[in-house]
Amino acid sequence: MENIEKIRGDPVNIYHTWIYEHILNTRWMVWGIVATVFLANLLGPIHIWFVMNSKSMPFKKKEQERPTKKEVTE
Repeated sequence: MENIEKIRGDPVNIYHTWIYEHILNTRWMVWGIVATVFLANLLGPIHIWFVMNSKSMPFKKKEQERPTKKEVTE
């Protein structure tokens, strides 16, 4: 059992690695994850609703056909 622990390393040692201390446990990384989850929870249902209803986005304006000169003069 001791040989396996020497090969694998201490399973709790991830908290002392350089990647965890300098990247994963930084304030900007944590807030980035929080913002990503928040936006996914906010925009996900809206996206699914539009896909399920097969409607176009409501903020896109439909282009209206312009009348021709013949229609205007008549």
